[in-house]
Amino acid sequence: MKLKPWVPREAVKIELGRQSRVFLGVTALLGPAYARFVLRLSRIGVEGRERLAEEYRRSAADEGRFILAYRHPGDADPHLVFHVLTNLIRGRAPATEPDGRPGAWYPSGTEVQLWASPLVLWALRNAGIVPVRHGAVDRAVLDYLVRAVSERRRPMAIAPEGMATLNGGILPELDPGTTRIALLAAERLASSDNPVPVRILPLAIEYSYERTTSPARLGRFLDRLERRIGLDRSAPGNETPEAIKARLLAIWERLVDVAEKSFARSWGLKPAPAGSALAERLAVLLDASISRMESFYGVPPAATLKARILNIRAESLRRVFYSREELAAMSPLELGAARRGAAEAYFLDKIYMTAALGQFLDPGYLDGTPHFNRLVETAQNLHDFANRLEGMELKHRSKYFRKDARVIVGEPIEVSRRPGEGRKEAAERVERELEEGFRRLIRH
Repeated sequence: MKLKPWVPREAVKIELGRQSRVFLGVTALLGPAYARFVLRLSRIGVEGRERLAEEYRRSAADEGRFILAYRHPGDADPHLVFHVLTNLIRGRAPATEPDGRPGAWYPSGTEVQLWASPLVLWALRNAGIVPVRHGAVDRAVLDYLVRAVSERRRPMAIAPEGMATLNGGILPELDPGTTRIALLAAERLASSDNPVPVRILPLAIEYSYERTTSPARLGRFLDRLERRIGLDRSAPGNETPEAIKARLLAIWERLVDVAEKSFARSWGLKPAPAGSALAERLAVLLDASISRMESFYGVPPAATLKARILNIRAESLRRVFYSREELAAMSPLELGAARRGAAEAYFLDKIYMTAALGQFLDPGYLDGTPHFNRLVETAQNLHDFANRLEGMELKHRSKYFRKDARVIVGEPIEVSRRPGEGRKEAAERVERELEEGFRRLIRH
């Protein structure tokens, strides 16, 4: 594997939330091929299309504004949502801008700039992307998001999970930013000349492998993973769900063994006590590694593991991105020191990448007789975990499995403050309603 450390760079100025006709034309032409051959999507369906069209109708008629809150269980989600909202429902939902598409605009992490090619950067500038820093509050961007939600007919599409969780059947902790933006936009509208309501529309994304993947194909994938991690499999067995589950748990055990030894040698981290369950061993490993990173960066621990992980990412990126004025003022020595700091942040970020996936790895996901989709998801996640122990990232995730995708539109959630309710209490209530809306849409 070839590692390419980060170098200091200026934060790319991406036009906030605007889309070019050229880019939209290219995506309309190439979208189906991109979905099939790059995203590995065999079929795409939309359930609840009428509900989605109604929200677009209300917004286009200035009867309301809405935010599309989509689940983020996989690496293809933002591309899939863009394709659905820009191309697949075109003509079935009202256009919200002169380009003729229903569409949306999308907050996305600034870290994408670190690996993006010139072609990807061009796409970001023209796809309606708003760059945001995970784990940090950018007041100017927050103000823009609130203003744009309240003023633009075209909705914001955002993933409240904050990162790819890679398990479609489990809803993780949601970031509070979505409901906060929605409430601030609702308050702004309430005091304006156009006092229309704001709603959040939940979109679930379900990937199915039952039609596209056979148990035998899954078994061959596990064969290769077992050989890679040095796990002997004395004799091939049948590919029943129980047999596949047993193999997955054995792979899981072996990967945690390797992680404990690697982290102990590299970081001096002590593993969980002997006899600990698999989930506990992984939790101890993640907590210890993130604690070490917090100590290195001088970051006080946040309340949850997810928030701690995002705070670490934000601090690592501070070692990479500089303003144009800062870079221009650097002497050759200062630039060399900045290059070293960026490279150190890159290698430390491999701990972040491992923890970002590890927080969502729960053996309980396979309890009982698991759905076939869960077996495939777990196999991919364990392959990804092995990748990250070697220093690889989400972009190296396996493309071995084709899948069917379904975007499921939930019931809209009214965003407002009830009588006697403070902003914080209202945000927490709306967030609970959004969580419940997502849970009702989980199918496996």
